[in-house]
Parts: sequence; structure tokens; C-alpha cells
Amino acid sequence: MQGELSEPGRLGMKNVNMKGIMAVAFWGSIIVALILISGTIWTGRSSSRDTQQAVRNVSLLYLEELAGRREQVVASTLSDYISDMDVAIGLLSDDDLSSTEKLQEYQLRMKQLYGVDKFAFVDETGLIYTSRGTRTDIGQYAFDHETISEPEISIKKTDGETIKVVIAAPTDRLPYEGHFLVACFMEIDMERMLANISLQSGSNNTTFCNLYSSDGHSLTNTVLGGLSKEDSLLSALQNASFEEGYSLEKIKTDFSAGLTGVVSFTYNGIRETMYYVPVHGTDWMLTYLIRESVISSQIDTISEGIITRSVAMAVLTTLVLSAVFVMMLIQTRKATKLALEKETSEMLQQEMEERIALQDELLEQEKKRARLDSMITALASDYRSVYYVNLDTDHATCFRNDDPEDDVTKDDEFVFSEVFSEYAEKYVAEDYREHFLKFIQPENIRAGLKKNMIIVFRYLVRKNGTERYEMLRMADVKNTDDGEGVIRAVGVGFTDIDEEMRDSLAKSQALSSALKTAEEARKA
Repeated sequence: MQGELSEPGRLGMKNVNMKGIMAVAFWGSIIVALILISGTIWTGRSSSRDTQQAVRNVSLLYLEELAGRREQVVASTLSDYISDMDVAIGLLSDDDLSSTEKLQEYQLRMKQLYGVDKFAFVDETGLIYTSRGTRTDIGQYAFDHETISEPEISIKKTDGETIKVVIAAPTDRLPYEGHFLVACFMEIDMERMLANISLQSGSNNTTFCNLYSSDGHSLTNTVLGGLSKEDSLLSALQNASFEEGYSLEKIKTDFSAGLTGVVSFTYNGIRETMYYVPVHGTDWMLTYLIRESVISSQIDTISEGIITRSVAMAVLTTLVLSAVFVMMLIQTRKATKLALEKETSEMLQQEMEERIALQDELLEQEKKRARLDSMITALASDYRSVYYVNLDTDHATCFRNDDPEDDVTKDDEFVFSEVFSEYAEKYVAEDYREHFLKFIQPENIRAGLKKNMIIVFRYLVRKNGTERYEMLRMADVKNTDDGEGVIRAVGVGFTDIDEEMRDSLAKSQALSSALKTAEEARKA
């Protein structure tokens, strides 16, 4: 028939169709490969960035907690020395001042009793009386014996660069051999004092604690965890690269004014975050440094491993698809009808393989989220429970809860105001309950976090007939607002401070009793 194509015509049409199919197969494979590979890399890197941001937020809570506790230890130790000096002065009798030998014997006993390097007096002329004789080097000390009116803490460096802590206090112009003793001071070796309060780095070389003067000079002869050879933190940070929002000028201002703060920077290729807080009663600054590069490298290793495996899977999928297309072309040459049926079957198979690949990708993302939860749990181990609270919706989510008596468990979602108010009515002691309820009001939370990075409330609870002290801490989770100064969400953590509070109360009671006894002895 005239309308039918000849055999050569049909062969030519088949060749044209085969070339078109081959072109579609080739470019289709390229596009699929690019989508799979680029999508896998983008997803992996996005997850890595989100994980690092989450680690940063939790690290700030971790650093603030560690720095606050260590500052309390340092301040408490210095306060104890001041109290010891006050007691020692109160124990000084007229008989001890009757001769040089007796005064020196008294000073020697005080040195041995309190474990200090020097226990000395200064008269109105500036002459120093020690257990070994007199000295005229009053100019080496920072305190002014003529005008001192309250206890002062200062630093003294010897010729060998050994740092000494000097604690001085006024006396009541005690008469002695024709002069008046107007001041008393202790001299303690800095290394010995720091050894007693365990000022040391973490065993994994990721966190470092240190003390600096207000001008940035290290009181432990170590700067930035030993990375810098300089003796000044501020000089070392001149070679650092600061992240957006942080600067060397702000650190200098905070150190000079004794303000709490945090800074993130890169030094010698290592990313660091440092939290600093003033030590009460001194012009010192206590810092806690965390090596984010150590944590980030572990996260990057995990992310790169996931990306590598996903890319390999994408390449393998592309090769399989290419093989399928080749098989389709071979079958088309044999029989057009069979090739068409085969092509349909292979397309269904391709769709199934893509779904399987998508399921594998979702499983990998779930594993990454599980690792993130484990990491957050590890960094928040100091907290009994941790929550995420949306202040606008009054909605909260539990991330961690180790209290067996609490009805809220991990991943539970609940109404923040109702559950926390119920907790206050049920457990918080009546003397603290009203302040607790005011503390958790959204307007009070926002007002507090506008002034401070972290807000804290300490209170007493009664559970099962037992009283314990707890601490409630809150921080802006994302450290961002809506541009109008309104904080939307916060992180909330509960921690048990019963042992610390009771130890502090016991020390205060013991000190009060000792002072009272000394005062009665002096009057007697």
C-alpha cells in the first residue's frame, strides 16, 4: 500500500528514535547525578551548620555555669584569707606586742597556721615587721599603709617573675616600741593558692580556666590555654580574628570596668569561645575558654562521612540508571513492543529506587538528629532538666529530665505557665513561691534577659519531707529578637545546688562563730 513505509524507512525512523532516546538517556543521567550529588552536599552542609549553632548555644550555658562556679570558689578563698587575717589581728594580745621576740613568735605561728609565705605588720613610717626581722621595701607593695581603710587584694611580682597575692588590712594603730602598727598583710604564693582551689584545665584539652588582671596580664603565666607565648591576653588577642559582633575594644572595656561578657574568635587557626566574669573583691577577671575547633572537627568529620557515603550512593544510583537505559536501547532493537513494555517497567523500577534513596537520606538525617540530641545531652549534663520555651505561645518542650518524681519526660510538650506554676505550688517553699511565680512571668523573663545573658533564681523545695536547694536558669536560645527588642524563646534549666548552698551557709556560720569568739576573747 502507498501509505505504508518501506523497510529502509522504518529502519531510518528507528535509528532516529534510538538517537533521541540515547540523547535523553545521557542528559537525563547527567541531570539526575547533579541533582543527587548537589542535593546531598547541600543537605549535609546545612545540617553541619545547624549542629554547630546548636553546640554554640549550649556551650554558652555550659561556660557561664563553669565560670560562675569557679569565680565563687576564687572569691570565697580570698574572702577566707581576709577573714583569717581579721581573726589573727583580733587574737593579737598586749603580751605579743611586748617585745620583738614575742611578736616574731606570734607571726611565725600565724604563718604556719594559715600556710602563708609572709605575715607582716607595717608601722606609720612604712617599716615592715616580719617573723625574721624588719624590711624597708614597702614600695614593692600596691597598698598605701597611710590611707588603707578596708581590706585590699593586690599582686606583687618578684625578680624571678613569681607572682604573690598580697592581702592587706588596716589595724587600730597598735602601739609597738614607740611606733604604731597601722596595717597588716599576708603574702601568698599564687601557684600555691591556685593549687588549693584546683584552677586547672579539662582533661580533654577543650576547656581552660585562667585568671587575668584588669589590664589583661595572666596571673598564672599561661595565656589562651598555652597557645600564646605572651604574658598579656589583650596583647595576644591583637593577632586574633574576631567573629561578627565581637571586638578587642569591647574586651578591653569589659576588663577595665569589671563586666561579665563572652567573645568568639580564631587564634592561630583555632576557633575559640571565651566567657569572662569579674572576681568579687578584686580587679581580676576569671575566664573560661572552650576550644570549639575540637568539637567542630568532630562534627565536620561526621558530616563529611555522611556526605561521602551519600555521594557514593548517588553515583551508584546514576550508574544503575545508565545501565537500565542501555538495556532499554538493546531491547528496543530486538522488538519495539517489548522495548516499550520494558521501558515502562524500568521507569517504575527507577521511581522505586529514587524512593528508596530518599528513605535512606531521611534515615541518615534522623541519625544526625539523634547524634545532636546526644551531644546536647552531654553538654547539659550539669542540669537535672532542660526545656525549650516559646514565650509568645506559652508552649514548652522537654529536652532532658532526670527527676523521677516529675510527670514531664523527654520530648513531652506542655503549657509552660501551667506546669511551672503547678510545680511551684507543689514543691517550692512558701517563702520562695511568690518570687518563683514572678520570675517565670514572660514579661519578667524578657526584662531580665534584656539586661543579662543569663538570669538565675535560687530557691528551696520540699519533696517527700526533704528540703533541698535548687537553681532555675534561663537564657535566650537563639540570642536574637524580632527587631523590636522582644525575646521570643528561651532555654530553661534546673540544677541541684543543695550541697553548695549548705556548704556556703555552714562556712558563714562557722566564720561568724569564730569572729564572735575572737571578739569576746579580745574584750576579755
